[in-house]
Amino acid sequence: MSAAANETGPATGRRARIALCAGLLAYALILSRFIGAVAGGSDNSGYFNEARLFAHLTVHAQPRVVAGLPPGDAPPYLYVPLGFRPATGGPSQIVPTYPPGLPILLVPVARIAGWRHAGDILLVLHSLAGLALTFALGRMCGLSPGWSLLGCAVLAASPLYLYTSLQALSDVPATAWAAAAVLAAWKSRGRAGWALASGVSFAVAFLIRPSNFLIALPMVIAFGVSPRRWLLSAAGAIPGIAAWMAINHAAYGGYLESGYGAIGNEFHASLIPGTLRYCARWLPNLFGPIVIVAPAVIALVRLLPRRVALLAAWAAAYVGFYSAYRWTHQDWWFLRFLLPAAPALIVSGLMVVNACLERLRTGAPRGVIKTFTVLLVTASLCAETVQILTLEAWTIGRGERKYGRVAEWLKANLPADSVVVANQFSGALYYFTDFTFLRADQIDGATAKRIQAVVQAAHRPMYAVTFPFEDDLIARMPCRWTMVRAVDDVLVRRCDWPDR
Repeated sequence: MSAAANETGPATGRRARIALCAGLLAYALILSRFIGAVAGGSDNSGYFNEARLFAHLTVHAQPRVVAGLPPGDAPPYLYVPLGFRPATGGPSQIVPTYPPGLPILLVPVARIAGWRHAGDILLVLHSLAGLALTFALGRMCGLSPGWSLLGCAVLAASPLYLYTSLQALSDVPATAWAAAAVLAAWKSRGRAGWALASGVSFAVAFLIRPSNFLIALPMVIAFGVSPRRWLLSAAGAIPGIAAWMAINHAAYGGYLESGYGAIGNEFHASLIPGTLRYCARWLPNLFGPIVIVAPAVIALVRLLPRRVALLAAWAAAYVGFYSAYRWTHQDWWFLRFLLPAAPALIVSGLMVVNACLERLRTGAPRGVIKTFTVLLVTASLCAETVQILTLEAWTIGRGERKYGRVAEWLKANLPADSVVVANQFSGALYYFTDFTFLRADQIDGATAKRIQAVVQAAHRPMYAVTFPFEDDLIARMPCRWTMVRAVDDVLVRRCDWPDR
């Protein structure tokens, strides 16, 4: 990177910081308008249900059971909502599936702001932090305030970043804490105490998503050969890792177990070529065309060896790890697993473009270079905006909020002793209501007849809450389903048993 690229005065830096604060405020207003970080689908409700358990200092929950059909005599997941699994000790208890980091962070926010707004507040704060840290990463890598601000804008305009900022998912928090770990590790080169902060950030990132162990590679490069910094970082990380192991042992019976089970079965080397092609197609749409040139940052290794090595290791670690994961290429939004590498990819691309423009400055008029730069920035941000509209990334929060509306209607209109058949809605049903429910995807022909017998014997009404793609699941029940209510695309139907 040339000296000109990093040449800034106090006024320029001050203007950039003001612009950054104004941009973050504007983004916060946008998120506040569209966010729906609530207990919705599987992941979303899973985090909230787990957080509520942590608030009561437990990881075990009781399934709600229909009398006459105990869990031990039923399909194993009949009474288990999405986001849970049967406890190791037997079917009389259930435990959360997901990593504990995001639920742990939800608890104190809920204590202060209430459960209704905790998810929204937590996601907005982490989304803004991820943007600010991307700006800081650009500055750390020698980019000017203006170019660093552009990196922040590219991430903010990403349909994937927006999509995962508007619902209760762990991707944006995982990104923010991973970036914080690397930046703190780099700052520890000037002041060793930052190594402790880096270790704490690593632990939080790991608790949120264990695959964030990958961020240790760029952290080591940032630390350099310094046993003192490594020890300080370890001291900051060990309490969080110990907490993760203790929770695993309590929930799953083993310190290194997880709610996902044998996740190694989800990784296959044969998937790597196809996933890499998928990434090459979609990452420019999701993070802007700037990432196309990101791999060329290696060409700058002689100029900025440690910074380039750090960025390359950061991006390569996540892309390489998830290229063998069977879910990565299922749809565009599954690339959210790569989101923690987004700051490195974006800053790498900007460094390459900036270096190319520096070369051109020696042989082209200054006005031409400025015009070209403006056109490049505008094209990149416009490309991302088009994708936001095309993919309807801004609508996901609204879709999540409907779970709460459906639950409120059910509580107001269904008899308290109702049995509810649900699948996609099961996690939200467990979180928002006290109804006994049955997992629709667990009901086969024999189980349906047993359910009919015990529900009719107890004179309990039965309803189904389904999405359009779930009609075939409730068709297994030997009753006539009568439409009661539709909330958006969620249908509430009553089971009318045939006369005996």
